[in-house]
Amino acid sequence: MRRKLIEELESRLDRREIEKARRDSHARRRPRPCGMTVHPGHGCPRACSYCYIPEIGFKFERARPYQLSGEGMALALLYNRAFEPGREGTFIAVGSVTDPFLPELADKTLEYLRAFSRWLGNPTQFSTKSVIGVEVAESLAELDLPLNGLVTILTPDGEKASRLEPRAPTPEERLETIAELSRTGLTIDLFFRPILPGIVGLEEAEELFRLARDAGARGVVVGGFRVNEGILNRLRRFGFDVSEIVNRVDRPIPRGRKQVYVRTGDIKERLLRIAREVGLIPFGAACCACASAARIPCPNRCWEGPFCTECGNPACPA
Repeated sequence: MRRKLIEELESRLDRREIEKARRDSHARRRPRPCGMTVHPGHGCPRACSYCYIPEIGFKFERARPYQLSGEGMALALLYNRAFEPGREGTFIAVGSVTDPFLPELADKTLEYLRAFSRWLGNPTQFSTKSVIGVEVAESLAELDLPLNGLVTILTPDGEKASRLEPRAPTPEERLETIAELSRTGLTIDLFFRPILPGIVGLEEAEELFRLARDAGARGVVVGGFRVNEGILNRLRRFGFDVSEIVNRVDRPIPRGRKQVYVRTGDIKERLLRIAREVGLIPFGAACCACASAARIPCPNRCWEGPFCTECGNPACPA
């Protein structure tokens, strides 16, 4: 199957695009737990206070669309021996180092998703904070692709959100994005990541979960948090008390690019219980939400751990 797809795509592309695909990092990188991360662009102007992209070499700047065409990106993935095409193949995660639906990137993201729909068929997930209107939502719904959308919101408090995410749409606008995408029949989940101990409380999260449910979200993905001195300093500059975060780090907090995990397992379990109580499907990892939307077993989490027994995935062995 891989050989046939490569041959068909190579017959459609010029030599320059084929060589770009062959040399591209997507043709070599290993998948992460959420799947093979695909970058429709580099750079992000959001400048969220908790964001990790400056620590891994990217900048808070105007986003630039990625160099490969949609078919070129599909070919690069097929060149990667760690990537398996098809519905039961490697998950694809769009939006790890930027927001794929920034105005500068939305067309490129749709181009990539259409190519994945035509050539690959893999379970695909995107994460966004953008306002998505009717036209883009309908374009997404037309794809022949197991697609799961995650909309990131951390608080219903507009003032707090404006400090956490100073250049992102408001929580109300993102709830409307959930509603717009859900109206088309897409499977949309709230992305409650990162957990911010001492900054966003459980009652605040519960209010947000109810609002997301009412907007049409199916479930919520609850994720952890990594920090270093750069991230903590940004949070401090925006007026946040980071003492509880620091108290939950079990090793020296590094400078530079390296990051360490904040211990949030106890909070995560309580958040997942709250999600279940308000009527959302709780997911302990993004890959589980993607697997559930595609109705296939999750290769990373659904065979173990406390979160899959009630995840709502009919393909889950639990």
